[in-house]
Amino acid sequence: MSDPATDTHTSSDGLWRWLLGGLSAGGIILGLLIAAYAIGYHRGQHHPRTTAASTAPAPAPTTTTAATTTTPSPGGPVAVTPALVAHGKSLYSANGCSGCHSLTGSPGAGPSFKGLAGSTVTLTGDQTVSADDGYLERAITDPDAQIVKGYHRGIMAPAISGFGLAAKPNDVRALVAFIKSEK
Repeated sequence: MSDPATDTHTSSDGLWRWLLGGLSAGGIILGLLIAAYAIGYHRGQHHPRTTAASTAPAPAPTTTTAATTTTPSPGGPVAVTPALVAHGKSLYSANGCSGCHSLTGSPGAGPSFKGLAGSTVTLTGDQTVSADDGYLERAITDPDAQIVKGYHRGIMAPAISGFGLAAKPNDVRALVAFIKSEK
């Protein structure tokens, strides 16, 4: 004959083992999901996707005085064409720009793109500049050159360093066209 006190203790032990095993398995699965998300999120920052267009060797950057001006593109104003805007939007989504720059006017780690183009921007030190094509291009290729008041130096530069945008003027112009389309 079995002892009821022993039977209760045995079934309690089994329940506790089952609960602890389930919690342990859940914790492991959660840890793996977080790790997978972190790897996927940071993938573009350190290892950008290779496409047929980007497999060609990039032209060697040249050092000129134009690189230090506020209008790095000698091509003149960026035309806002549907194709260029679409390319810029795909770069905005694929390269993680949306993680810091909203399209709604909401603040983030970086300024919102909504209404940015053509506006007057106040920089640290209370200097104001117009967010024209040259300013936008420089903000993309040399993000620590001029910091918008209320934001911090050293955030965007490391985040985009793996994309090599300074050597991809067509991508920069596409991003500028996309920003200009966000009114």
